Amino acid sequence: PVKDGSGTSSDDEAAEGLRRRLGQEARAVPPRPVAPQCRGTPESGDDEGLSMSKYLLGALVLVAMGLLIASGLPADANMRRGSSPYPQPLQGCILALPQDSQQQPLSLDPQDSHSLQSVSLLLDRLAKENQEIRLMQAELQAHKEELQALLRRSEDEAAAAGVQQQSLAAENSRLQAALERETAALRDARAELQRLQAVGSPGIPSP
Repeated sequence: PVKDGSGTSSDDEAAEGLRRRLGQEARAVPPRPVAPQCRGTPESGDDEGLSMSKYLLGALVLVAMGLLIASGLPADANMRRGSSPYPQPLQGCILALPQDSQQQPLSLDPQDSHSLQSVSLLLDRLAKENQEIRLMQAELQAHKEELQALLRRSEDEAAAAGVQQQSLAAENSRLQAALERETAALRDARAELQRLQAVGSPGIPSP
């Protein structure tokens, strides 16, 4: 027992000395000089932030390495003595981890299966409604094209009727003018006949 106690105290002293040495080395490392940058450039603040982040990250890495090395010395000593490098509570967690991490068979909840069935039915209904909407759109497009064809036909017929009406009006005007000329000629012929009859009546010998 006396031997184990002396070994533990020597390990602790070695770890403490290593911690102090690492702390002195970390304090002795001078900061890297930063190149001067032009004032007023928009990237100067970002570069300074990055350099500070790099310094902080380097310091954290040094501290972490020191802690790892310091914590590794007692673990190596304990392993040489035949004991476990982990504390007792941590050993319990490590031993219990495989039992807790065993894969359990997946059990499907009836409510989840009902929800999945409802979702599948809803998707089927939406697909059917989309198909019906496509059919209705196709029918509406066909009716629209048919109405446009009828409208074009009616416009063509109206245009043809307008042309025919114009031709009939022109023919009517021509016939009316011809009738007026014929009426005037007939009137002139009657007047000439009456004049001739009036002139020829005195020269007719009496019996």
